[in-house]
Amino acid sequence: MAERTKAEEAFIDQYTRKLMVEWAKQSLAFGSVNEPTTADLKSGMMVYFDFALSKGWLSKREPHRLTAKGFGVAASFLKR
Repeated sequence: MAERTKAEEAFIDQYTRKLMVEWAKQSLAFGSVNEPTTADLKSGMMVYFDFALSKGWLSKREPHRLTAKGFGVAASFLKR
């Protein structure tokens, strides 16, 4: 895949922050975030999941949970 533009990187960052709110709800309700599925791979959702992992917003170990940093990102998004 080609290098991403700054605009694409900014979109990935902001959309992942939006997803963190949903993942925080899942994490609180079920103890972890739903694991990526084949459908997620096909729909391109793995880009956002991988981004959150790389930022340390999700734990590396399965089942994936939001880290304290991840909950902070979700809370900050809601404050906007």
